[in-house]
Amino acid sequence: MVAAAAAVVPATAGGHTATANAGCSGTRPVVAYRPGGHVLVPQPRLLPVACGMSTGYPGAESHLVVRRDGTVVFTPAVLPSDIAGTGVAPVPVGEHSQSNASPGALVVTRDNGAHWSIVKPSGVTWNPTDHSEYVDPVSGRMFFEDYGPIPPAPQLGAQQEGPAYINFSDDMQHWHHAVINHLTLPENPRFTSGVAPKGQPKPQGYPTVTYFCANTNVGFVSPVIAGRACYHSLDGGTSWSLPTILFTGAAPQHPECGGSGENYSAIDGNYPQAAPDGRLYVMVSCGSATYLARSDDEAATFPIIHAQGKAVTLPVPPTSTGTVGGTPELRIGHDGTFLLVYQVGQKLLLRLSTTHGITWTQPLDISAPGIADIKQWSLATARDSDLAISILGHRKGQSTWDGYLISAHDVLDGAQSPAGPTFYVGQLNQPGHPLLFGNSVEGSGYLQVGGQNLPYPPPFNNQMFGNDFIGAAIAPDGSPWGSFTQDCGTSPDAASCKKQDDQTRGFAGRLAWH
Repeated sequence: MVAAAAAVVPATAGGHTATANAGCSGTRPVVAYRPGGHVLVPQPRLLPVACGMSTGYPGAESHLVVRRDGTVVFTPAVLPSDIAGTGVAPVPVGEHSQSNASPGALVVTRDNGAHWSIVKPSGVTWNPTDHSEYVDPVSGRMFFEDYGPIPPAPQLGAQQEGPAYINFSDDMQHWHHAVINHLTLPENPRFTSGVAPKGQPKPQGYPTVTYFCANTNVGFVSPVIAGRACYHSLDGGTSWSLPTILFTGAAPQHPECGGSGENYSAIDGNYPQAAPDGRLYVMVSCGSATYLARSDDEAATFPIIHAQGKAVTLPVPPTSTGTVGGTPELRIGHDGTFLLVYQVGQKLLLRLSTTHGITWTQPLDISAPGIADIKQWSLATARDSDLAISILGHRKGQSTWDGYLISAHDVLDGAQSPAGPTFYVGQLNQPGHPLLFGNSVEGSGYLQVGGQNLPYPPPFNNQMFGNDFIGAAIAPDGSPWGSFTQDCGTSPDAASCKKQDDQTRGFAGRLAWH
């Protein structure tokens, strides 16, 4: 087993009141529609309201999760300080500069975004990018992974940057942490959890088997990223198994791939998902096909499934080497419904399976009416087949980018009806207040030296990196949430940027049923 730190460290917290209320006024009306973008006429009498708000703290590539008590946890809250905003020396040169080397923490709200407060897992601040968050739906335990503290935290040991630091808490106040040392700067890993599969060891002192999968090293794409490894924990995260190699880019782990290494990157959807019986399913992309693999042995092996004498392939576009982000996503509902969402051009398509991924429905075009272009999207599911998709998109002819949420309840039931499922879409930010003013961050990512704004050198400049993904989640009450970054303006000289020290802001939103 991988050695783990046994310390229990209280979180440190600070408070911040949002600059506005919960953000449920001034947004565009939510629209109900059916597959194919068909707007319902007339619209339902009851519709949710789109709500969007700033966390009040600088943001970067974001995730969010919602705990069982309704607490929303947004990552990151970037906390620039000291020299160049990195928190490593008390020298007041560009101390407000925001970069990918600035300290980061979590920021939480317990009142749907009216107020936000800082939480520092294990009492320290962390790298603001490439993180992972997860709430175990059975136990409610919160997991947060990062590959290094900023500034250095001697209490974590000699190796300060590179391994996977896994922090977990049941109350967001007292934190445990473990360290997986087999990884080097793992980008955007993922967790999942489930019951122990039939015939496999059962967890001790914790209700589920917890899984963590991550790239073995930094590198953006395979085969520069040498591999993807998976671990499991039988004690709720205190200790972790030795790694199983899921993918390798140079030579494949799966014989069905022939001579082609598996395709994976810093951001893709090829991570295991737990079914109700505890077995794990994962997409395997190689060559011109995407296969479906399954683990019956707690992530020790992931053979590709065969049916009727053939390897099972998924009806999605192939993921080519070098693709980062926007790849297909697989989820499994509590009743065993498989949901597969993927992008073709500027359309989002959905397929469902009630045969453990062997057969699939015809694709449903779930693209939202009015969104002409999609820059980023993120998927969340809950219950049997509830769905939420956050989108960074814009309308036809628009050059700025807005945040949207798509939501649907019990998609499988709706898909089996003649009319099809009903979806709801809302723009979270107010018209005229975009999240991005161009195709990247433009007003933030500068170092203030001698009264001049100088771009922070790459790879730490958040104009080039550090805004690679957005997040989505579904609260226990069924409300969908999305997480984004909001730029301050078109340049650091814009009045709106000067007002907030040329920093971005974390932006969260939801569709609220009143």
